[in-house]
Amino acid sequence: MKELLKELLPMKWYFVYVAALLAWLAYANLYGDRILSFDNQEQWHSDGRSSHRSGIMHHK
Repeated sequence: MKELLKELLPMKWYFVYVAALLAWLAYANLYGDRILSFDNQEQWHSDGRSSHRSGIMHHK
């Protein structure tokens, strides 16, 4: 076990980075934050209701 830890020691910052990234993704998933979304799009709703009226069915 000690040999394995000695081999992984040079990669400790990689593991810290991965742990921080996973914590951020879990937080965003838990609280509904958007990741890599830079515009104010309407959020998707599973019940099908939407105020977006530019689809083919609403075209006149």
